[in-house]
Amino acid sequence: MAVGQSKTGDCKVCGKMKQTTHASFDYNVGLLVKRETHSVCGNLCRSCVHRKFWEYTAKNLVLGWWGTISFYVTPGFLMTNIYSYAKALYLLRGSVE
Repeated sequence: MAVGQSKTGDCKVCGKMKQTTHASFDYNVGLLVKRETHSVCGNLCRSCVHRKFWEYTAKNLVLGWWGTISFYVTPGFLMTNIYSYAKALYLLRGSVE
């Protein structure tokens, strides 16, 4: 699948055969002296794009700020997640759930 397209296939998150597009979401967990990064990346259906975006946004907002580096990394994750979410929704605008 070329970047910027949607196709029918298995969703990486739910495994159902649906219209999917490539999406990537990340969240950061700040642990004062270290940090952890978690991500999901692959072909996702519209409902999983919604679910993962809101789940990862909430985790970034609650867990992302608790460290010096994390304080600066988390806003970047939030912005890239918003971009990926908007792009995925645009590409899946005609899909049926």
